[in-house]
Amino acid sequence: MQQKDLKVYLLQLRHVLLRIQATMEEAEGRHITNKAMLRQLQMLREMMYKGCYLLDTFTYQVLQQQRDNDQVSGHPLSIFCRAKRLCFSTRGMNLAFQVAGVKEVQKMLESLQSIIVDMTEFIVFLKFYPPINREPYNKYLFLENCMFGRQAEMEKIISFLLQPEPPGAESLQVLPIIGPARVGKSTLVEHLCYDERVRNHFSTIILCSGASTAPEGSGAVKKRTHSSHGRSLIIMELADDLVLDERQCKNFYTLRNHMPPGSKIIVTSRSENIIRLGTTGAIKLDFLSREAYWYFFKVMAFGSTNPADHPELASIAMEIVAGLERCFLSAHVICGFLRANRQRRFWNKILECQRNNIDRNIRIFGEHPLALIRKKQTAYVWSLSNISMRVKVLYCRTHSDLNDVPKIFLHEAQTSAKARGKLEALVLKSRIPPYYSYSMMCEIEVPQDMMTKKKRPRSYLEI
Repeated sequence: MQQKDLKVYLLQLRHVLLRIQATMEEAEGRHITNKAMLRQLQMLREMMYKGCYLLDTFTYQVLQQQRDNDQVSGHPLSIFCRAKRLCFSTRGMNLAFQVAGVKEVQKMLESLQSIIVDMTEFIVFLKFYPPINREPYNKYLFLENCMFGRQAEMEKIISFLLQPEPPGAESLQVLPIIGPARVGKSTLVEHLCYDERVRNHFSTIILCSGASTAPEGSGAVKKRTHSSHGRSLIIMELADDLVLDERQCKNFYTLRNHMPPGSKIIVTSRSENIIRLGTTGAIKLDFLSREAYWYFFKVMAFGSTNPADHPELASIAMEIVAGLERCFLSAHVICGFLRANRQRRFWNKILECQRNNIDRNIRIFGEHPLALIRKKQTAYVWSLSNISMRVKVLYCRTHSDLNDVPKIFLHEAQTSAKARGKLEALVLKSRIPPYYSYSMMCEIEVPQDMMTKKKRPRSYLEI
């Protein structure tokens, strides 16, 4: 097995992925209505994510191993030595790693090339669909302002909504959507309300929330009139601890007597109890696959910069992603830090703080901090200002766009040496519907001997 073999296959994989990415972006810029073509597009999207993840895994594997070895030895490399190692990176791979890598990359290439052959007709038919009018964004700005990774679920729901009512149907058509907290249920249904096909099909869209975790002000019924067909769409967010009995189910279905023909209901909840309300199969939302999440994170972290031009930073980013549990909020927060400072030393500092914080939570609470937060339990988040200062999260809140939000951002609490006591910090203001804001009630724990020290806090941009 020659050392150049894996390099050659990785280069071929990169070229194939560029071709697939060009096709995918062209398809996503057109109004495709054919269900079979939409399924092909979703398959193409998923394979592209997997191919990119595999390419980056093997490309940055050596750099990650070298960084771990350097930390153990305690002798950081000079810029010249790091560049020299990068040029001859495959020399650091043992034969077993090369053989396994070649086989895996070959298998991926065969799958992608097979898909490309099958996409010939897809590309031809694509030209007959009208383009979507869209402002020219940088990729990361587009991802920051759109719903990512839910295209397939979106099309399934729209297909249900636009499907004609079966002749002689006696019950209201109901679609349940279930999924864990922060997975994107509210974001998904809110995007439905803005879809032109849905707006033209229903005269009225009513959104009402009975969820215990819904933001203040969202319990009111909102009505939007779009067309004159008379049909109504009701979107209900039910409580997480909902327990339905037979009487409640019957009362639910009698809503049909009070709604125009062709009206439909979407019900969302974390609880699987709502599945019994459905007249069709439930849609179950889960967090993104690791491949899709890495694609999202990489674009958000590097912005308009090409990650291939900064392989060391990309390898650090890949290690950071491994500890984020596929959480969107964490990705937005950390990517904001990374885009603000492109220094290798700073990115390593973020990685070190993240690892130390995960170890601390597992040591004290027995679980990953993001798992604790999802369970509404106390957890620590990392801090850059001082290794001895700890930011403890007591609970999280979701705010509607009509409510006041905290003035201080979480990243300010994480980087300021002046923060003390309890405070509510803003984690993120979402730029996509329903435009929620997310905050955390934090408690800053500072050792007693630090209370008397007065040092000028260093900005995270200076690290």
